[in-house]
Amino acid sequence: MRTIFNPKKYLISICLLLLSTVVSAQFTITGKVINGADKKPVESATVFINNTSYGTKTDAQGNFIVQNVQTGQYDLIISVVGFKTQKTSVSVKANVTVPPIAISERKLELNEVRITKSRRVENKYLDMFKREILGSSKFGLSCRIINPKVIELSFDKATYKLTGYTSDFMQIENGLLGYTVKYLVEDFERDESGGTINYVGYVLFEEMKGTEEQQRQWYANRLEAYNGSSQHFFRSLLGNTINIPGEPGFFVMTMTRTVNPRRLPDSLIRANIRYYNNKRSGSARDSIDYWVRMLRVPRYIQVMDTTRLAAADIVQLTDQRGLYALKISNKNYLKNWKYIKIPGVSEKLEYNCDTCAYTNSLYITYIRRVPTQIVFKNKIGVFSSENNFTPTDEMEKMATVLTMNEKTFFDRNGMVANPFSLRTEGFWARQRIGDLLPVDYLPNTGFAKTAANSGK
Repeated sequence: MRTIFNPKKYLISICLLLLSTVVSAQFTITGKVINGADKKPVESATVFINNTSYGTKTDAQGNFIVQNVQTGQYDLIISVVGFKTQKTSVSVKANVTVPPIAISERKLELNEVRITKSRRVENKYLDMFKREILGSSKFGLSCRIINPKVIELSFDKATYKLTGYTSDFMQIENGLLGYTVKYLVEDFERDESGGTINYVGYVLFEEMKGTEEQQRQWYANRLEAYNGSSQHFFRSLLGNTINIPGEPGFFVMTMTRTVNPRRLPDSLIRANIRYYNNKRSGSARDSIDYWVRMLRVPRYIQVMDTTRLAAADIVQLTDQRGLYALKISNKNYLKNWKYIKIPGVSEKLEYNCDTCAYTNSLYITYIRRVPTQIVFKNKIGVFSSENNFTPTDEMEKMATVLTMNEKTFFDRNGMVANPFSLRTEGFWARQRIGDLLPVDYLPNTGFAKTAANSGK
């Protein structure tokens, strides 16, 4: 477990001044891939850094070199047909030589027998898989899977679960962002009854070649996809560019939540929706309307503190160079607000949360202009400058609620080292492969830089 320091805030400022210099440095990762069974070199294995455009192939001796790698914490992925995918964590601060990486042959597991080729699964499930992987944003909808036959799917009607993986890299053409994306899905599960989706995969980006006009459009689209993304947010923390009054950027606040007693459990709601969906009577329609309305009732009673947070309030240095920790206040802000709007109740009620169980999160949104003064008109039309407010419609469009399950670490590239430590809701949770940019993406580079240098 990493030790967390408690440095003075000026140390973060010093670190931020060094950030641009460190990020610009580029290094190499070298190593060798061998067969774990006979220790012989493995030729033509794909070696790449997950979520980047850094990739290569092994030579006849199993050797590889990945070049032009920025400083950061990465997952090095080794993939070759007939072998299990291997993942190795690599910390890059200088040129790195990793020990020989042994990979093992992939054998058919008993539980894989139930997986059915995608062409034998109903088209709606294949469409469902594509939608969940690519996303439903304009970038996701524009993506095209070139080789859908590598998708292996199975739907269990008893559990309402769609599961699957890909037998090889999916090749995805993202025409709006100008990338060919190679995506290897290790495990995919969509639980319709629980309303959850989980998948694990590895991504390699390749730049498309295009005309000057295409490059211009790709530049603009990439910037649009970047603005407000999680990568943008974590980089903004290290750049100390959040909550700047009057400027476009991230508006960040601390949120305190407790369970809303007016909302019934998800499992009960979804079970009743499924039950009444199969009924045809008039009373059944009334019942399903009730349960659908219940599904829309917010799960939580929540308030947000109006203290203007700075990066130093959210970021901690760690004992590992180039790695930072996220921190969230544990203060119960529900106690600051005597009358609270409870979702499902028309009026404000006095709510006592002195001993209630609560969770603190970060409310993060990207807006055109960060408020200079945090004073808002609430839903009943009264202006208030107290400790809580109701977000505006503009804020809600790109709002994310970020909750830590455990200590969260991130690097200079804006990538979270342990992503399962976080739970995301809202804007970031809706983003998929179609919205994703490589870790090495930097705004204001590429076409715009080239055009500026040529005098255009």
